[in-house]
Amino acid sequence: MTDSKKNDAENKWVEPASIPFERLKGRDLEECVYWLFDALGAKNLEWRTGGKGGGAADGGRDLEAHFYTPNVDDELEPKVWWIECKGRKDTVEKSEVQEAANNALARGDLDYLVIATNTQFSNPTLDWIKEWQKTHPKPKVKLWDKSQLERLLSRHPSVVLRLFSGALSSQGQAAAMESRFWNRLELSPEGALAKIWTERESIEFTALGMFAAIVSEFSNGDISKRAWGAFLDIQSLAEVLHLALVNAPYLLIKCSETGINQTPVLRAISYLILAALRELPAENVAELITDSLFREDQMEMPEQVRLMLLLPITDQLLSEMQDICSDDCIRISSCKRAKFTQSADEIATYWERFQATDTRDDKNDGRYLLIESKAAPCAVGFQVNEETSCPLFAIEPDDKNVGSLLAILKRVSEFRFNEAEQKHVVVGNTSND
Repeated sequence: MTDSKKNDAENKWVEPASIPFERLKGRDLEECVYWLFDALGAKNLEWRTGGKGGGAADGGRDLEAHFYTPNVDDELEPKVWWIECKGRKDTVEKSEVQEAANNALARGDLDYLVIATNTQFSNPTLDWIKEWQKTHPKPKVKLWDKSQLERLLSRHPSVVLRLFSGALSSQGQAAAMESRFWNRLELSPEGALAKIWTERESIEFTALGMFAAIVSEFSNGDISKRAWGAFLDIQSLAEVLHLALVNAPYLLIKCSETGINQTPVLRAISYLILAALRELPAENVAELITDSLFREDQMEMPEQVRLMLLLPITDQLLSEMQDICSDDCIRISSCKRAKFTQSADEIATYWERFQATDTRDDKNDGRYLLIESKAAPCAVGFQVNEETSCPLFAIEPDDKNVGSLLAILKRVSEFRFNEAEQKHVVVGNTSND
């Protein structure tokens, strides 16, 4: 994408007139600049108290941040940035800029000084900084006025969503949702999802953004009300599924490291696989899964690694179809999970939350009771008898039978979907807002 096209796209994200710059003073301006620097990739970002530069009008606060840049040896060196915020009703006083610049000289380790305002700087102030910089090359002084803040905020809609959600266009809402999920694993609330869904026809979704919407929906919304998978054509669906599978290990590990629930990610991937099975042969979907997860290195990967990548996804898929298909099955009866818990593990350890002890029994094998009536027929149409069990419950997923597993799931899902349509549970194409 060329710079001009990128700028045009960014301009669609933010409606600058809706950002209340006139009210961005004191702490509000500092908070805006803080999150802006965070989005720009600043490290060791500090919101310091007791600074002189802000004075009473700015709450006596300054920001300090580090950016790491490579030197000639390709080693990363920290560059120290100091930021002073000057919230004003009118033009920033020249004397304020002069004082800030001269005070910065006392810090020998300072590389950049940013003076940010919600208004503007006068031409004499700009000229003074140019002359001052000739004799004081360090620190480099940057004056960020309202126009510069507008440009930076337009490139980082996640900041605008955090502080001024009303200033984001529908395209900006989608861009912010994508950025927050992939950079921080932050999920969008149902209100934002509903707004994006309502205006989805006018939004250009990326595969990253669509997957962020589906994961957020499983966490905070209702996928049956906003069927994102049905909104995708076959090519787009395959693209989103491929992206989800390629990034699944990264997402699941990051969830584990940060203590975030993995279930919405797994349910989103399962949802996309089932949506793909409705449109494509099972063997094609199986090939897409293995190619995406193993990246053509399946034979070189140890079996333990292949299973580690695959089983969380296949287990989620299989458990969902088992729950759905056995719900009214006369052949299979199973002890299902309680609705008020998220897993069988939570039931087993429920009363421990009232015990003041660090002793916990982690030996829970996740077993549940399954009863199969050998004489009963299969409603789906699988050939079962007293010797042959239900394939949906008999199959043990591994990296060698993905195709067989998906063929079973495709048959079950098609039967149950058609059954639901006949019962008027599923109402055609979910295009209603």
